[in-house]
Amino acid sequence: MNTRSWIVFPDESGVFLLPQIRRTYSPRGRTPLLRHRLNWKRASMAGALGYHSTDPDRGAHLCFHLKPGSYDTAGLIEVLERMKVFYRGERVVLVWTACPPTGAG
Repeated sequence: MNTRSWIVFPDESGVFLLPQIRRTYSPRGRTPLLRHRLNWKRASMAGALGYHSTDPDRGAHLCFHLKPGSYDTAGLIEVLERMKVFYRGERVVLVWTACPPTGAG
């Protein structure tokens, strides 16, 4: 039995894309203008980091997906389908933890 496979750790997160106002090194009294061309207010990212279980020379593989708004079940299924294409013909063990986000009560 061939047990060589990729061990893949997926995760997803959301971010706000508008720039944050922070202190800068501009001259006092001259507020810098932060220009951006983003028309999304929020984006979600899903990624999966894979390591080969028996061949460390193959290196780590990173799959990454970005979309406006939030992920729902259909969006995460799309990410898994793209990951399937990325690892085509390879065996994959998916380790998906269902831990609550940090700070959740």
